[in-house]
Amino acid sequence: MVRTTIAALTALAVLALAGACADAPEAGPPAAVVVAEPVAVDKASPPAVPAPPAADLAALPVVDLLHVVPGLPGTDGLPQRANDDPALGRWQTAVVVRDTAARAAPAGTPVGVVPALTLEVRTTLPVIDQRGRWLRVMVATRSALPSQDVAQVNGRSVWIDAGDTEAAGTDWTIAVDVAAQTITVDDGTTTHVLPVKATGAPATPTPHVPAFLLGTRWLEPGTTTPRVLLLSTQSETIDHYDKPTGTAVTAIHTTTLRGTGAVSNGCVRVSDEVLDLVWQAPAGTVVTTVG
Repeated sequence: MVRTTIAALTALAVLALAGACADAPEAGPPAAVVVAEPVAVDKASPPAVPAPPAADLAALPVVDLLHVVPGLPGTDGLPQRANDDPALGRWQTAVVVRDTAARAAPAGTPVGVVPALTLEVRTTLPVIDQRGRWLRVMVATRSALPSQDVAQVNGRSVWIDAGDTEAAGTDWTIAVDVAAQTITVDDGTTTHVLPVKATGAPATPTPHVPAFLLGTRWLEPGTTTPRVLLLSTQSETIDHYDKPTGTAVTAIHTTTLRGTGAVSNGCVRVSDEVLDLVWQAPAGTVVTTVG
């Protein structure tokens, strides 16, 4: 009985396997697919980018190191933006090609005018943010004097229309260490750590706020500052020490003075050899201070 049952089950298994391995029955012809006639539809044009609010530039204060413009926003700690096009330089800058309105927010109400020229050189500004056509840039402008509100002296920014600028960039970064009395210069390929002669005194410190090179290179032979590279920051303890300009602008410069260490009004004094190197850095290069 058991052998008969096993034989029967084996026969059924063989038949099942044979059925599983057999070719599937041929399918009938596929149903016809009807393709609808193409329908012509007019495509809507993309919405136009709204033009920036009109501004009477002549009625606005000038956003540069010679003027105090209240109410400019800070940088919110944003670093210089990496360039979308590295061929222009690792870090993004914007060259102002025509006077342009400065705004506290993208497409916001104008609060000033950024000139195309600053001290007779092209205005070149580090970019720290971008939203479409709007660039947020660092500016060399005080929003208050030190005697009024030291927090508003340095580290200001504005939004400008990219249409009024030329895309540019820099591979350079510069850092001053006032504790170590050194300057670190990185041109994008080589890093140099070099000594400085002097930095700000305790009562008139070198501002610890990111600055940038304005691109202004002064030659003043016969003075205590023979060669000068102007920075965007100004003293945070002195309202004015440069009588002709009414500013307290800081700089990296050579010197005939003998004092060394923390003795200056905030400027960074260096040797001719160090300035020869920094002299090559393009406008818009950011300079940080630590220590």
